Amino acid sequence: MPRLSHTFDITAVDEEVLARIVDALHEVVRSCRFDGRGWLLTPDDETWARLEQRAQELGLGDREKESGEPRDGAAAASAEADGPAVAASETALQLQRGRHLAPRSHYLVAELSPEGVPVDPADDAEKGWSGTGLTIVSWDEAGTSSVDFAMPDTVGTNDPPVTWGNVTHDARAGLLTWTGRVRVPGRGAWLRSAGGTLRFDTDAWYTAIAEGGETPPVRLHATHATADVSAWLSPAAGPDGRWSVEAVLDVRGRGVLRPLVAAAFWAVTASFRREDRRNARQGGGAPTTRERVDRAARSWDRIARNAPRIPELLRELARAMAEAGPKR
Repeated sequence: MPRLSHTFDITAVDEEVLARIVDALHEVVRSCRFDGRGWLLTPDDETWARLEQRAQELGLGDREKESGEPRDGAAAASAEADGPAVAASETALQLQRGRHLAPRSHYLVAELSPEGVPVDPADDAEKGWSGTGLTIVSWDEAGTSSVDFAMPDTVGTNDPPVTWGNVTHDARAGLLTWTGRVRVPGRGAWLRSAGGTLRFDTDAWYTAIAEGGETPPVRLHATHATADVSAWLSPAAGPDGRWSVEAVLDVRGRGVLRPLVAAAFWAVTASFRREDRRNARQGGGAPTTRERVDRAARSWDRIARNAPRIPELLRELARAMAEAGPKR
């Protein structure tokens, strides 16, 4: 069956540093405040600008801005075509029901126009991917925190969501689990439905680094009527204290479709290779897959080197969120 693999040599992040980052993220979430209509209060523009500058210094900002490369204009052009309000919209969070972080509390993630009004998608097709609803199942930072999501937000309606699932963090087990399903409306529902589960076992990750192990600590499994897709990351101690991480993608067709899926997979990968060779010959054109992978590894290295400074930035963000007031 078709399988692709690649090994990354990347900068390590200390386990204690990761734990401090997680604690600081929890502090940011706890610090969120909401106005009388439930919208999240955010720091003033000057504070945001300072925080964004510090984030970029740590490698957490916009990579395209930092590298000086031109941004892909397809998304921007599409937004401009839909109107200035869409192009200038920003993502906002609204607490619609319950108390912040209490079980059964419900939130809405929406795009707001400059006037503070939720932006209505330009056409019916886009409406299926707008207005994400979040519902707290449980919140225990020392135990298990779990959040359900649905897109579009379907609370209070009879319409089924297009995408739905759950994210759970088990702090005691060091396990982060994401599950999701997609069901695009239309004919041929069996071809328009898919599901997947991603598991990241942080305890097993650091155990594999120190002692080795056969079970990958990061695994993704996705299912479709035509194929099963598995992917995983297997880390090991590399030279000079770095991590050597093997990434594997495995695709298996189902039943009588197995040969067809295998042929399609190889056709797609061959097409990518031809495009890479063409870009390499032309020079100065679109980056090859190898160049994109190397760029991603360099971005990770920058973040990893600055990881001990990230908790401080997050705590500063938490203070700014706690002190945020209504915009004037």
